[in-house]
Amino acid sequence: MNEPEPVDLSPLDPERDPQRWTLLMAATRLRVSEAVRRRSREADPLAVVTQWARPILAAAATILLLLGAATVFGVPGMREMSQARRLAYLTQSSVLRGQTPTGAELMAAMRLESER
Repeated sequence: MNEPEPVDLSPLDPERDPQRWTLLMAATRLRVSEAVRRRSREADPLAVVTQWARPILAAAATILLLLGAATVFGVPGMREMSQARRLAYLTQSSVLRGQTPTGAELMAAMRLESER
């Protein structure tokens, strides 16, 4: 069987040409530092999501305020909401207030239209 010829690694020997090796290492460090600097300026996925948190919460709060006003001022059609929608609205408004809904509020939301 033929033995493969050994690979000549002498061009990689840092002691063979110290000046060239020093220049190569300096160029490599420069490229690495530039890559690290570039990555630190890019926004990571979590930062992108957190940038959208406030606008989304503001839009949700605005929608809830409009729905609440429509319910309070008796916009036609709001009183005929389904039981599931009334419960969802009660849950959302309770979360925004930071309070647990009372039993009376839950019963009122679950009451059938014919019982009102």
